Amino acid sequence: MRILLAPDSFKGSLSAVEFCDIAQQLIHQHWPQIEVISRPLADGGEGFIDAIVYSGLAQRLTVDSLDPLGRLIQADFAWQPASKTAFIEMAQSAGLMRLAKAEYNPLLTSTYGTGLVIKQALTMGAKNIVLGLGGSATNDGGAGALQALGVELLDASQQPIKPGGAGLLQLHQIGNIPLTLTAVNWVLACDVTNPLLGPLGATAVYSAQKGATTEMQVSLEQALSHFAHHIEQLTQTNISTRPGAGAAGGMAAGFMGLLNAQTQSGFELLSRALNLEALFNEKIDWVITGEGKLDNQTQHGKLPLRIARLAKQYNVPSIAICGQVDYAGTALAEFKAIYSLVDDHVSEQQAMQQTAQILQQRLYQALNGLIQNAI
Repeated sequence: MRILLAPDSFKGSLSAVEFCDIAQQLIHQHWPQIEVISRPLADGGEGFIDAIVYSGLAQRLTVDSLDPLGRLIQADFAWQPASKTAFIEMAQSAGLMRLAKAEYNPLLTSTYGTGLVIKQALTMGAKNIVLGLGGSATNDGGAGALQALGVELLDASQQPIKPGGAGLLQLHQIGNIPLTLTAVNWVLACDVTNPLLGPLGATAVYSAQKGATTEMQVSLEQALSHFAHHIEQLTQTNISTRPGAGAAGGMAAGFMGLLNAQTQSGFELLSRALNLEALFNEKIDWVITGEGKLDNQTQHGKLPLRIARLAKQYNVPSIAICGQVDYAGTALAEFKAIYSLVDDHVSEQQAMQQTAQILQQRLYQALNGLIQNAI
């Protein structure tokens, strides 16, 4: 029997790599005859670099950067020397994981640190930048990152605008855009299709989880609208309604509008890079996937469902193990079985504190039933 482990991260408690390591150890301990193939995944957000490096596609490099509030940190990116390709995860520098909850404030948080990581890759000669978007603490339209790369975003006094979502309200002129940036092939890896503005936009859908109050959201929406207006004045390109422009607090919009970046599904990008279809062609008997929560958003194309649908094309059944389950009826019929860490006996707090231990229990429960049925 061959089992493919292909989870996303359990954000805030367990990485996809840790999930695979725990599952692989458990299977080898109890069922050594089973062949295990581990492919930790990510849709562009937290864990994107881990997935690339774990697979052997690129090497991990660590550089100095800044967190969303401008404090010195170190951030990783993945580097392919032969193709001059850098895989950069914006959450490494500008993600919520870098902040305490009391520090969440998208009026102040900036993507500047992500720009510093990109700048280092360009210094090394990068010709292709694959920027994973997701898990952001920001709502600045990517303005901070663009400034770090030398793009002039100036106020009425011809001074650089201040960092954070609120800084965009000061924008009076988009000045110099270095020619070296427009010569790069920019790919934005994300599975978010939200536009920049409106009821389905970056601010309306995602800013509350980054700490925005209702009052803040009014300012943040105005700020992104103001940024989009200036981009359109300069480039004759309306990026406010483009699918995916709202990803990562509108970072996609800034890079689309000023650097001609193109979006790709994070899952599809990794699926091709990891050659998942070849694995299914070789023969996989079961897929085990999972993430922090399976809910009604999952059916709109979140990673576990994408891998389950891919497996179904090859008549391979999938099991999902997640932190919590909250969905209606048969919405996730693509899975043969779904197991939740949180249940009548395990609270959400317990599951967050003892994720690895409870995951082992659920994995054993799932696999034991699977093996018994196979026998």
